[in-house]
This record gives sequence, C-alpha cells and structure tokens, in this order.
Amino acid sequence: MIYTSHTNINNALCTTNGHQGITHEKEKIILRKYRLYAAGVCAAVVLGIGGCASNANASSGTTAATQESQEASKEETTVEDTTVVESVTGAIESMEESQAEALQSIRIYGPVTKMEDGRLSIDNQSGMSSSGEIILNVSSDATYILDAVTGLPIKAEDIKDGETIYAYIGPAMTMSLPPMTNAEVIFANIPADAKVPDFVEVKSMITDAATSKSVLTAVDGTEYTLAPDCNIFPYLTRNIVTLDDLTQGRKCVVWSDDDNAAVKIMVFAE
Repeated sequence: MIYTSHTNINNALCTTNGHQGITHEKEKIILRKYRLYAAGVCAAVVLGIGGCASNANASSGTTAATQESQEASKEETTVEDTTVVESVTGAIESMEESQAEALQSIRIYGPVTKMEDGRLSIDNQSGMSSSGEIILNVSSDATYILDAVTGLPIKAEDIKDGETIYAYIGPAMTMSLPPMTNAEVIFANIPADAKVPDFVEVKSMITDAATSKSVLTAVDGTEYTLAPDCNIFPYLTRNIVTLDDLTQGRKCVVWSDDDNAAVKIMVFAE
C-alpha cells in the first residue's frame, strides 16, 4: 500500500508538473502574439503618421501652387483688361458703318480721252485717289453714263476727247501704270460753271413733322435739305417714287444748289 501510494503521488506530481509546463508554453505563445500585435500596431501608427505628413506637405504644396496660379491669372486679367480699356478711345463705329465707308465710291474729274478698246483715259485733277492718268473700265451693264443736266443716259461714243467728265469709281484699283479701275457713274455734257450733280447712297431720310422739313443724309455724311418743290423721279421708268422710297441703301442722283438744297432727285431701282 505504501508503494502504491508513493507511485500515485509521483504520478500526480508528474501530471501537475506537465500541466504547469503546458501552461507556461501557452503563456509564451500568447506573449509572442501580443508582442507581434503590438509591433504591428506601432508600425501602422508610424506609417499613418508619415502618410499624413506627406499628404499634408503635398496638400500645402498644391495649395501654394494654386494660390500662385490664381494670383498670376489675376495679374494677367488685370493687364488684359487695362489694355482693352486703353485701346478703346474716341468715337466707336459699328462694323457695318466702317464697311460702308470703306466701299464708298470716289468722285474724280478731269479731261478724258477715248481709247480704241472702249475704255476711257482720264487725267484725274480732283486730288482724290491716284493723281494723273487713270484708265476707266466702262461696261454697258455696270456703268451709268449720264447727261449732267437731264440725267438721261448717253453713249460712250458721244463723249468728246478733251471733254471734262466727272466719274464715280470703286475703291479697288490695279497697281499697274497707269492704274485701272471700274467706273460706276459718269457725268458728261457738263455746262460751264454748272454744279455737277452728286451720285449718293442714302443713309437716312428724316422729315420733321412740325416743320415738314425733310433732310436726306448720304453715307458720306453729306446732308441735303429738300426744297418744297423738289422733283423726285425714277431712272428710266414711269413708276411713281416719293420720299418713302428714299430708304437706307438706295442709290440716287441729287441736283442741289450751293446751300445743298436738293431741287431734283433721280432714284435708281433697287
């Protein structure tokens, strides 16, 4: 019995010691896990702090760059605005008015010589356009050759060499010598000391209701006050024309006195 009891005691001690060893091993494993977990947490915290710092630096850099770009844009805008304000000075004209002025006919005058090909050579003495000899292209469907008194058409062959004519020419002219251009209107048979009629394009026609005074303004700015008995008639037709037909863009011939009082107006068809 005593032997048996001793053996049991030894077995019990061995069992206890084994259990304690196992428990100790488990504690070691748990400690390792905690250490690894703690190390991982620390690493994550360090990386997070570093990333935040990087983002903060990047954000600061981006913000600074954006502010610099905005300031530069403001400076450019200020310079551009200032330039625009400085460039707009004096009277402002619409594009349509500028184009209309650029396309206006030019009036020249001087003695003329007929050429064999049907063109006319004029010695321009008006001081307008090119001085000296200019070759005028004359076309039956694009040039009006008119009697300066009646406004009726005449033939180019009826123009005498050395006769002084008035011609309205286009702004375009060749660079040749002598220069050449197209004639739109020619006035011939001009009496001595007579005022030559004007070929104009209407800009406006205004009648004062209170005074019944009518004023025709041409594209070139010339104003004509219509006389009470001003005769308004069409070119080569029997149509009836009135003040209402003198609309913007309409072309006509105006006979006037020295005070620009229109006594006769011939209106061309639209």
